[in-house]
Amino acid sequence: MKQIGQKGFSLVELLVTIGIIAVVAAIAIPQLQRYATNSRLKSAARDIMGDVFLYKERAIAENRMYRIAFNINPANTYTIEQCNNTGSSCTAGYSVIQTKTPTTFGNDIRITNAAFGANSTINFQTRGTTEAGNVALTNGRNSTATITTNITGRTGVQFNLQ
Repeated sequence: MKQIGQKGFSLVELLVTIGIIAVVAAIAIPQLQRYATNSRLKSAARDIMGDVFLYKERAIAENRMYRIAFNINPANTYTIEQCNNTGSSCTAGYSVIQTKTPTTFGNDIRITNAAFGANSTINFQTRGTTEAGNVALTNGRNSTATITTNITGRTGVQFNLQ
């Protein structure tokens, strides 16, 4: 029992406080892990969307065709390539600019599908047009991100978070 003028906490008050903190932490930590896992999926999807936007714009600005080739299995990568000549046709072939992987955002992120017409490559014409299609990403929680592109190069993403 505290007497008037005594300062501090009793052992019971301290144990109750520690118990409350433990219960709150037990509830909050799994939610924070889920948030972090899904946040990495969102970052990977936005990175791909940014690349689609960037190379569409570069195709227009440089009068040069670009493409992004998605390598689903087993590589889980995508390669950004530019045409070796300028103009609206690519007769000189393509050169690799960069190869990227969504696992830079999290080891559990996978490209599960890429469909642009009959293949898994999105081509950027010098007018800024592309093939309509989509790319799907999945993480370890089975959350998905589907990046969709229409023929004008407009890109959006839809998330299904678990």
